[in-house]
Amino acid sequence: MTSYISHLECSVCGKSYPYKQLIGVSPCCEKVLFVRYDLAKLGREVDRDSLVSRPDTMWRYAELLPVDDPGNIVSLGEGGTPLVKSVNLAKKLGMTNLYIKDEGLNPTGTFKARGISAAISKAMELGAKGFTMPSAGNAAGAAAAYGARA
Repeated sequence: MTSYISHLECSVCGKSYPYKQLIGVSPCCEKVLFVRYDLAKLGREVDRDSLVSRPDTMWRYAELLPVDDPGNIVSLGEGGTPLVKSVNLAKKLGMTNLYIKDEGLNPTGTFKARGISAAISKAMELGAKGFTMPSAGNAAGAAAAYGARA
């Protein structure tokens, strides 16, 4: 498995940083970092058929996630949650089809499971021995669950 992430980019000034390091915000501007991909290479090397045959978790799309070595993945089976058709809300909004993603079926009962799984997996790959995060809610629950698995 190889990630097709090429680098991280400061959302303010555009400065590039390697993604294979522990980094939270851009050192230059202390702002959000955007993930940049080599989409041309990804398009040549990964096709829809190869994705469909993989397990129905978020790691089906591993090439778009930051982890290079599958041995570092910390997973509880997150992802693969259903889209539920919302007929009444669609009608009220004047839409024909409206689907709502039911992220409550993730292992920790929240969409936070996806991000925490990716973050802890990458931290493990980079040699982190622990982690901390501010949260009083769903992120804390997910962090505790994935931290215990790591």
